[in-house]
Amino acid sequence: MRRSDLRHLAVAGAGTLALCAASTLAIAQNTPMQLGAPLPKPTATAPVAAAPAPAMKVAAQPATTGTVPEKPPLKPAVAATPAVKPAATATPAAKPAPAGAPAAKPTAAPTAKPATATAKPPAAPKPDPAVAKAALLAKMTGQVKAPEHTHVFETVKPTACPGNPDAIGVSRVMKVDTTGGYYVGQTYHTRMPLEPKEVVLTFDDGPMQGRTERVLEALDKECTKASFFIVGQMAKAYPETLRKTAAAGHTIAYHTMTHPLNMVKWPLDKAQANVRDGWQTVDQILYGQAGDHPATPFFRYPGLFNSRALNEWFNGLDMGVYAIDAAGNDWLKGYITLSDGPNVMNRALAELEARQGGILLLHDIKDSSSSIVGPLLKELKKRGFKIVHIMPKKAPPKLIAGPIQGVLPTIAETTVPVGERDLANFDAAKRLAQQGAGRSGQTSAAALPAYDAARPPVQNAALVKEVPAAPETTGSVPSRPKAEEGWFSSTAASFRGVASAVGLW
Repeated sequence: MRRSDLRHLAVAGAGTLALCAASTLAIAQNTPMQLGAPLPKPTATAPVAAAPAPAMKVAAQPATTGTVPEKPPLKPAVAATPAVKPAATATPAAKPAPAGAPAAKPTAAPTAKPATATAKPPAAPKPDPAVAKAALLAKMTGQVKAPEHTHVFETVKPTACPGNPDAIGVSRVMKVDTTGGYYVGQTYHTRMPLEPKEVVLTFDDGPMQGRTERVLEALDKECTKASFFIVGQMAKAYPETLRKTAAAGHTIAYHTMTHPLNMVKWPLDKAQANVRDGWQTVDQILYGQAGDHPATPFFRYPGLFNSRALNEWFNGLDMGVYAIDAAGNDWLKGYITLSDGPNVMNRALAELEARQGGILLLHDIKDSSSSIVGPLLKELKKRGFKIVHIMPKKAPPKLIAGPIQGVLPTIAETTVPVGERDLANFDAAKRLAQQGAGRSGQTSAAALPAYDAARPPVQNAALVKEVPAAPETTGSVPSRPKAEEGWFSSTAASFRGVASAVGLW
């Protein structure tokens, strides 16, 4: 071989070795081989990968001579990947990845959250019904804290009732403490401290000659007692009936002077005057004196409409304010006239059964209620109910026996002008008193006759017609033939629409 041929082979071999070395380095750097272009210069920092590179070991490259500068060996891929933090003690340690497998993505070990952040908040405690009722009562009555009352109960010793061995009688007497104000009945979401099936009998809107006497006679035959909430103007029209009611041992309470249904919307001083006139009129007739405090601290709102402003005043008077627990609905159409008596009785029994006793409301001025008192008491006795007689803890003054200055109203004083015959000025007591006043010739200046509890009041035949006694029945009162209507029944009929519209009377 010639010398020139050896020289060409040596140059070609050297070039081939240089090309192989460059290719190997390019593959190690993942850099494409670019023919005819200068090789990339090595950088001091490793390129940032979007995702962790797979772990692989790269053998150190032999140092080249001249053509390619020496490049530092690449760091292992695992060195560029952040180390996995040690898991919490409750989490098992991660197993090492096998050689050649892609490294697991770095995930932060879950840290335990504070208990307050993960636990559900405790459920709000349910409101105590007793506390809720107390708050509602305080809102209605103005009593920030309900006064404590010490009532006195006296068991009545059973005695023979003349002519009626099966009389219901009176089981207990409750002497009511009204210090600081006392509120009972459904209006106030409270009940009197009675035993199951104990009933307090109450009658409103009287007195009225004839009808009230009918109620008194039925109560007397059953040897039991009731409470009568008196309208002052009715007391002026029928003072002897009022005196007879008190002399029979029944409790006398108050129901305003003129029974205004919208009194709670009046200015306070006007409403107070109507309430005060009512008790002063009654007290003057019964006790011969009237003061700034009622003789008996018992009151009921007309229509049971409530006034916080008046209640705050009553608190200072130590007044007991009575709503109801059951009623005979004798102010509604179908419950007013004499022939409606069965409806009143059955309704009263149903509500007493549903509520297991309580305060029962009837009206002694209504034909329907006054005719069914006897049968109602018999049925109550049969069903296991008992009567509780309420009276004030402090007894009222003694009844007077002689005449007092006349207070009977005249027709002129009680006439209601046409302009006042709307609902806002509806005055039932004035209208009723107007029907009975003046027919005997008496005026407001005339003296009342001497009072004798043993002598029945003289009845004006022009005002009252005899009504047959209610039949002896049990369970319910049978329908009766409709009797001839007197002046009151015809007057009450004209009130049916208004009474039905406004609710309780």
